[in-house]
Amino acid sequence: MKILITGAAGAIGTVLAEGLRDRHELRGFDCQKMPEITDAIVGDIGDFDQVKAAAEGMDAVIHLVNVPGGQWEHSLQSMIGTYNVFDAAHQCSVRRIAYASRGGILPQSFYPRTLQRTVDMLPKPDSYYTISKVFGESIAYMYSARFDMEAVSIRIGNFNIDRDQPEHPHHLSHGDCVRVFEQAITHPGVEFEVVFGVSDSDWPLYDLDHGREAIGYYPQDRSQVAEEERK
Repeated sequence: MKILITGAAGAIGTVLAEGLRDRHELRGFDCQKMPEITDAIVGDIGDFDQVKAAAEGMDAVIHLVNVPGGQWEHSLQSMIGTYNVFDAAHQCSVRRIAYASRGGILPQSFYPRTLQRTVDMLPKPDSYYTISKVFGESIAYMYSARFDMEAVSIRIGNFNIDRDQPEHPHHLSHGDCVRVFEQAITHPGVEFEVVFGVSDSDWPLYDLDHGREAIGYYPQDRSQVAEEERK
């Protein structure tokens, strides 16, 4: 597949580039250089024409870009960038988009640690950043419903470029990161889906069965959590 990765210079983008480049033809888009990707476009996610040029000829998009900063104006720019990506993909006849959302859409401040998170729970954003992720999931659904595009929203847990293996049910290992995003753009029969981007754990804080059924995501890495940490 020909895959555009926005935010390819970031931590997740770097891991995906390394994990996918042997099986797919990659193009990167970021405001910084992307040494891991030969076909790399340095540009501004807020510039629609640049985003559209990057999406031309692609089979799928993995949209990772998030404008850093916790203020409203940063999240607004992230939302504009997400709109640009979805509309550019639509205009360029890109069939599938995997959108990087966040597990924090269901925060511990509202949902207790004893309650398993499922994709049908009501998002309760507690920051402007999380609001931008709710927006991204909503626009993914709209483009799927209105324009017959295929979209998967991946609610990523905690990801650390310096830690490969999971130590908590929130964590996403490097290997599982590649697995969940590759399944999101290749699994057949998808219209719109939301899945959790976390590794397996002996503490089932997240419903991973839905991801297995929806996109065939079977995490291979697993955290072991002490009983006292679960309370």
